Amino acid sequence: MNKVIELLRQLQADSLVLFVKTHNFHWNVRGSDFYQVHSATEEIYENFASMFDDLAERIVQLGEKPVVTLQDALQHSKIKEESKTNFYSKEIFSAIIKDYEYLLENFVALSNLADESKDKTTVAYADEQVAKLQKSLWMLRATQA
Repeated sequence: MNKVIELLRQLQADSLVLFVKTHNFHWNVRGSDFYQVHSATEEIYENFASMFDDLAERIVQLGEKPVVTLQDALQHSKIKEESKTNFYSKEIFSAIIKDYEYLLENFVALSNLADESKDKTTVAYADEQVAKLQKSLWMLRATQA
């Protein structure tokens, strides 16, 4: 299987695991900044829902099958689930930063692989995600300062 498709599937699976993981943070945050973190995590999980769909559609456009089951998602994802159910904002944002750094690295790799394959559409999508992740990381790190 083509390396671009493999990485698209992995990132699609990652986005689903992150969608669920971020919901866990959203529902189980504690502390005086509950409202702000609750709102921020809602925006984040909505972004992961869009990412999951966008990646699946790109895979289909390339003539392949996307991840369609939770079992497949857990097999393909490099992101670890979070089973804990009580969080404070600092640990939530630290976990999200770590996951965003991982995504950033992989979207850069996707851009490079797609460029080698002359797949300009995937390059453009990956580069757009790189820009979004860089901005999000800047904002999250500023929150942690």
